[in-house]
Amino acid sequence: MRKFDSPGGGPVSAIIQTCTNCSASYFPARLICRHCHGTEFADDKADTGVVETTTRLSNGLQIATITCPGDVYLIARIIGGTADAGDRIRLTNDPNDDTAVAAFVPLHGTEL
Repeated sequence: MRKFDSPGGGPVSAIIQTCTNCSASYFPARLICRHCHGTEFADDKADTGVVETTTRLSNGLQIATITCPGDVYLIARIIGGTADAGDRIRLTNDPNDDTAVAAFVPLHGTEL
């Protein structure tokens, strides 16, 4: 994945990959479309998503399942506060971003 800047200049974390042949959407990125077996994709920035479910881990961190455009689901850590199901939330790839409640999705790795 590549780091993109949002229209406001801040980082975004979720780059939704869309097959140029059948329009299927994916996160994380793939090499081959599972629907049509195409290999050409377009990258679309996702600045926000909707919280579907949340859970609090034993260490106090809150994680959530987030729905993004194209019915793509991702798992993210909630930072800067708490979130509830149904909340529209900003996505960021900056784990220290505390300007508002946001969903942190790492660019690489599995760090929470």
